[in-house]
Amino acid sequence: MNLRTFLPLLALATSLLLPQTHAQEWSRFRGKDGAGIGKMTGLRNEIKESDYAWSTPLDGIGHSSPVLWGENLFLTIADADGTNRRLECFDAAKGTKKWIWEAAVEAHNLHNFNNFASSTPVADADRVYAVWGSGKRTEAIALDHAGKLVWKREWPEFTSDHGFGSSPILSDGVLIIHTDSVELRKSLVMGLNPATGESLWELERATPGTEEKHITAYSTPVSMTVEGKEIVVVVQTNDGWKGLDPKTGKVLWGYDGEYTQRTVGSIAPGRGTVFATFGSGGQGRDGTALRPKASGEPEVVYSLGLSDGLGYVPTPLYYEGRLYLWGDGGILACLDAETGKGIYKERVGGNFFASPLAVDGKILNLSREGELVIVEAGDTFKVLDRSQLGSGSSSSPAVANGSLYLRTEKALICIAGS
Repeated sequence: MNLRTFLPLLALATSLLLPQTHAQEWSRFRGKDGAGIGKMTGLRNEIKESDYAWSTPLDGIGHSSPVLWGENLFLTIADADGTNRRLECFDAAKGTKKWIWEAAVEAHNLHNFNNFASSTPVADADRVYAVWGSGKRTEAIALDHAGKLVWKREWPEFTSDHGFGSSPILSDGVLIIHTDSVELRKSLVMGLNPATGESLWELERATPGTEEKHITAYSTPVSMTVEGKEIVVVVQTNDGWKGLDPKTGKVLWGYDGEYTQRTVGSIAPGRGTVFATFGSGGQGRDGTALRPKASGEPEVVYSLGLSDGLGYVPTPLYYEGRLYLWGDGGILACLDAETGKGIYKERVGGNFFASPLAVDGKILNLSREGELVIVEAGDTFKVLDRSQLGSGSSSSPAVANGSLYLRTEKALICIAGS
């Protein structure tokens, strides 16, 4: 084969590979490494309905976010009356529904703002995994990419006081689950074999004494590489932070922090640092930035408090040397990522449960009122535009295939970049 023939074939092969590789950046809650940073260019500041690549009506409710693998987009949805729950697969390029897997839900206690489809799935090349509560138990399932059930696991008497919230992740080939039991007054972090659902290890978190309140956690873990070693980082009120070996569950390090507030927003990773907030009543009240080590106590980089603009439900965001805190009540704070020193704190407006993401030099988030707000990244606060999407949302946006995917209360929307 001569060079003139070879180069076009190479270009064709590369173009065929790019979409599949690009799409894998958002296979879990908040995308690759849980960082909330997407790859997309040409996102308009103002989004009109004519800018939608497609919009598909949703039959049901949910706060979970879309995740993608290749051409498949996965989403959990619950019936509005709480009787059934579904894992649905959509064609990411067209928005058409490929298949539905459905199961009955046994009702359990929920916070007024929660529902039975709040936990985001996680996907790999072979399967998609979901974790949720049903009755007084935690359930985990695995489906193949054709929608066939591969395995199902249950843990009795594991349900929290406000319903389920934490999402599963994959780390070093292990499925990681974080769940709580109000009845048993304990928390578990578990590592499962993704192919079979078999338990590889279980770690019981600290159980408080009978005089203390067991404060359930809703944060999603992150996986990060530290000194060449893969580490899973989890956080919970009653015994703080832990760094775990994903293969064995061995505790590599811990940091108590003496927290008294609940963890709802998930852990934000950035440049070897992790940050999480603790709070109550729609307000973050404590926040800690740690720099983990492969073993031994992590470095406490800084601690933040009520006056720093901490969010409670939305997960923080590290981006280009800054830490962005998007508050539940519509306050956006920008801080220096290395020092925690405030750069600005301004009112965006609206109410937010979704977590912000960064894409193409912009920070964006979706409000409970259904407004997509896009802010310029950097030291100066500047709202680039606001776009009404027709219905509210508590679901964090996703980015894959060079497109932005938004879940509202009524529709699943795709906005293509350039």
